Amino acid sequence: MSILNTDIDKQIEQHQLKIQELEQLKKDHEKKLEGVKEFNDEILRLCGEKSLSESELYASRSEQIEAWLLDMSRQDAPSSIYANLKKHFERVSTRGGKKEKKPAVDKPKLAVGKYRNPETSELVEKIKRNPRQLDEWIRDFGLETVQSWKED
Repeated sequence: MSILNTDIDKQIEQHQLKIQELEQLKKDHEKKLEGVKEFNDEILRLCGEKSLSESELYASRSEQIEAWLLDMSRQDAPSSIYANLKKHFERVSTRGGKKEKKPAVDKPKLAVGKYRNPETSELVEKIKRNPRQLDEWIRDFGLETVQSWKED
């Protein structure tokens, strides 16, 4: 047997060992997946028996979940759930969270219609909101006075 054949045989042997290791890892992984499925089924069964929702279960485990997430934040390569949650909260924080509705300014309300200023004979029509000119008239002459200027 030549030196070249010996090297190839060693490489084949090394690759076969690596294949055996990978096959064992695959079996272990399949076993874990089966365990996760059984665990999920058991959780669902217990929730049904005890009239407990999954969200109530998560709320009861909130401290453990928080500790788990904080532990992931300290890892060099945290799992995808950590990365996804981090992206989500960064997006929400840049938007400022949910937009709060601004309180409506208490502007005097006029009925829809046409208003004529008797001093200038200027006619302004209100369709939805008070036009700027009407707001100025209300400020200058008062709401009651401007209301009396409505034309039918």
